[in-house]
Amino acid sequence: MDKVDIRPIKESDILTIADFEKEICIISFGDTAVTDLDVHQKKLLKSYKKNPEGMFVLTVDEKISGWLWMDEKINFLTNEKYINFRSFYIVKEFQGTELTGELMKFAMDFCKSVQANMVVGKVFIDNISMRALYKEFGFKPTHLSMEYKF
Repeated sequence: MDKVDIRPIKESDILTIADFEKEICIISFGDTAVTDLDVHQKKLLKSYKKNPEGMFVLTVDEKISGWLWMDEKINFLTNEKYINFRSFYIVKEFQGTELTGELMKFAMDFCKSVQANMVVGKVFIDNISMRALYKEFGFKPTHLSMEYKF
């Protein structure tokens, strides 16, 4: 591993990122996950064209190896700015390495740079590695969603 970089995404990155989004869906939704890459590509392209700020890739030797997607939001009750983490992904080869922490540190620095009051990250209950990463960076659990399926 020679050169590590975190940079804003380019439109040409979307195909690779769509595959990451598919993997995130499988982790989060199992059998009901949307696995159609075309759906993910369209979603990403639409968001990229609307507002690419907050969309970053981590590259290792110029190969995309991580993905970070954050949205800047305003709380309609308090009018305070916060960041919503939409996606965080590291390829299997680098999961659990220092690159995971580097990407999260980059994310937190970005949140500070836009003067966000808070960061919100949702995580699937069985995604232990992401829950551990959030905990490592000082996140606290605040809500638990309950579902009942017929």
